[in-house]
Amino acid sequence: MLKEFIKSVSKTSVIVIGDIILDKYMFGEISRKSAEAPIDIVDINNQKEQLGGAANVALSFQNLKVKTLLFGLVGNDSYGKKVISLMKKKNLNTNGIFLTDQTTLKTRIITSNKYHHSRFDIEKINYEESKEKEKLFEMFKKILPNFDFIVLQDYNKGLLDKKMIKKIITEAKNKKKPVMVDPKNKNFIKYRGVKLIKPNLIEAMNFLKTKIKITNTSLEKACASIQKKLNSDWVVLSLGKDGLVVYQENKFYKINGVLKKEPDVTGAGDNVICISSLAIFHNLELEKIALYSNTSGEMSCDKIGTNPIDYNELITKLKNI
Repeated sequence: MLKEFIKSVSKTSVIVIGDIILDKYMFGEISRKSAEAPIDIVDINNQKEQLGGAANVALSFQNLKVKTLLFGLVGNDSYGKKVISLMKKKNLNTNGIFLTDQTTLKTRIITSNKYHHSRFDIEKINYEESKEKEKLFEMFKKILPNFDFIVLQDYNKGLLDKKMIKKIITEAKNKKKPVMVDPKNKNFIKYRGVKLIKPNLIEAMNFLKTKIKITNTSLEKACASIQKKLNSDWVVLSLGKDGLVVYQENKFYKINGVLKKEPDVTGAGDNVICISSLAIFHNLELEKIALYSNTSGEMSCDKIGTNPIDYNELITKLKNI
């Protein structure tokens, strides 16, 4: 099964549309307290910048040898130039990137033992219509027939507004292309009729406005409710350290998480949407969808910050399970 899946994945093509983020990491040590305020002074000794948000998901697909095209907005600023530079360095096609007013930047300060000391964001959330969005959608319509399915990666930064979501899903249905979604709370209900919806536990509880217990009964009820409200074919509900759930047409499967000491969950959901969408597109059984998806998320937690899927690492891990 794994061998056939790997072979089929390399013949797959995907469009990723969503909010692009530049992730910056500053590594250092706490050596003293500030005399100016009751705060730590972190002596920075290393820095790095990585593709985040939808760009991280696109990079994971490309690392798995999937033909990938990313659509998104970045600012006409130094951070936007850095995103495009990193994409080119990673051989990610930049044709679907359109310039707007500001790039979203997330900066994390990390000290010894992977401890996330603090994070500060620079962003401008803008859900207004724009010429850039219209150009993006027109280009998407033209190239859609050449791709197998679409992943919408929503981080509540403004690209995926209600109108854009509706247009993308309508166009995809007209062309008979499946849509897989990693949603956020703001426009959750607008993702009706998609192939896959992949919320995390908090997003699911906010959407359903109810507490979800980590029991099969509660989880299955929640997934059934999400599927009914959105008329989706599949629900993958990620549970953090407790694993994840795969649900389709009254079929339910839960896989447990693996206990880890001080896991870094940053970007784990990105890996899960990548693998689960591929596994569902290629008609794998529930147990395999859960196993492959959960494993990719677990592996992300072993690393610091946002990291795309590493092809060789993932295949080696799956072969040994």
